[in-house]
Amino acid sequence: MTTTTAPLELPRRVSELPLRWSAETPDAIAYDTRSGRFTWGEVGAAITRTAARLTALGVRPGDRVMVISENGIGTVVLFFAITHLDAWASIVNARMSEREIATMRDFAGVRTVIYAVDDSPAAARHAAALADLQSIEDPLFGRALATPADAASVAEPVQASNDQIAVLTFTSGTTGAPKAVMLSHRAVSYTAYSQCLSRHLTPGDGIYIVSPLSHSIGLSSNLLAAAMAGAKAILATGFDPAHMTRSILDGDATFLVAVPQLFSRLLDYAEAQRIDLRQGHVRALACGGAALDPTLKQRIQAAFGVAIGNGYGATEMVPVCRVPDGVDVEANVVGVAQPGVEIRLMGNDGTDAAEGETGEIWVRGPSLMSGYYRNPQATAEVMRPGGWLATGDLGQRDADGHYRIVGRLKELIIRSGFNVYPIEVESVLGSHPAVGQSAVVGRDVPGNEEVVAFVQLLPGRQATAEELTTYLRDQLAPYKIPVEIRIGELPIGPTGKIMKSALKREAQNTPLAS
Repeated sequence: MTTTTAPLELPRRVSELPLRWSAETPDAIAYDTRSGRFTWGEVGAAITRTAARLTALGVRPGDRVMVISENGIGTVVLFFAITHLDAWASIVNARMSEREIATMRDFAGVRTVIYAVDDSPAAARHAAALADLQSIEDPLFGRALATPADAASVAEPVQASNDQIAVLTFTSGTTGAPKAVMLSHRAVSYTAYSQCLSRHLTPGDGIYIVSPLSHSIGLSSNLLAAAMAGAKAILATGFDPAHMTRSILDGDATFLVAVPQLFSRLLDYAEAQRIDLRQGHVRALACGGAALDPTLKQRIQAAFGVAIGNGYGATEMVPVCRVPDGVDVEANVVGVAQPGVEIRLMGNDGTDAAEGETGEIWVRGPSLMSGYYRNPQATAEVMRPGGWLATGDLGQRDADGHYRIVGRLKELIIRSGFNVYPIEVESVLGSHPAVGQSAVVGRDVPGNEEVVAFVQLLPGRQATAEELTTYLRDQLAPYKIPVEIRIGELPIGPTGKIMKSALKREAQNTPLAS
């Protein structure tokens, strides 16, 4: 088991983070958005005004308040105002369908739904279909629209500590029973603290935020880290490579953290436009949310002249590990345990795996979720005695205390009795000079599983499925070779990750004979 020193004292409420800088450095730029640049003093005043407005609309401590939005200054102010009242903020990407939003809204029993219409055309379209909306107006962010307070919504008990729930994040919920992760003020503040500590963030930094605020990378690892450090947050609504490269070359962005697929798209754009990213002032890069391909890692570091630090965590607890700044390790190494985090690798026999052996990653620490809301069965499925979260991820630990991810239990493919870890096949595919991204999934066939690979080529490069299969045969055991390789554009979800669930369905719908 690995553990490190516990973190410093964390704030009672996350709203204390921007309000601190509002008092100490009111004239410093806090947020750079498509609506303009805003100082800490302006944002602090807007948070206070908006909290009062929400109270007048009937929002109480313990209420769930859903914000339909995209990255923007209104979303930021609404989030901090909601949590300042000890209500639970649930930010939902406005690009989701009305059916998906309704499923989550009804499940959580929200008090009100707020549409950040000035931040998001998609949110405005959702709001346009509704009647009797109440306006929330502010000179800083313009206008948002809220549904009337639902009299049937029951407020949850409030804790007079930072164990009070701050965030309700949906990890699924479009069908069946939703899974909504409850995260306390302590949990999300710790995520921000850890980012500041490991990346040495200061008020002089600029954090470019392209990941949606509806997910943990965008909200806790980026937005709250900026608020804790007093750094400027540059908010991007969706991936815009021209805007991103401009922020880099202008020297505004000094720290970038995103999923690997967004880095891949950025490099494709920069290469096509002959842009030298080294001309910017980026001093730190971080990656998370998906496996980092070795070839992509080399491309990123060559393009920026900066080592990229991988990290590991889940919505239920982030971070677990991070690669320290400036340390260059293999692509699938996700670093060392963060302060206050404990890690165990559990073998199939229920005992701790030895150094170099594979085991399921169990974790506990300050950022651990408080459970899945209104879903005790789902909570029980992942929690273990002693407060351990069983992540479902498979990892190894080396002699230096570095962890590496080798696969997921749910993604493990068992072919003719042999274990195939998709990440290993993806890593070899990614080393081919024509391959930009890949995803490997299993396909059920009578009495067995097949390995199927989906590949997206780099712009201007050519390769056939037969060529890629031959390439793999030289580097992998026969049972790991995909029975089929499909070449085309990979589906990307709202967080920038490859949508493996969609690929698995696609593979399953057109099986080949074994």
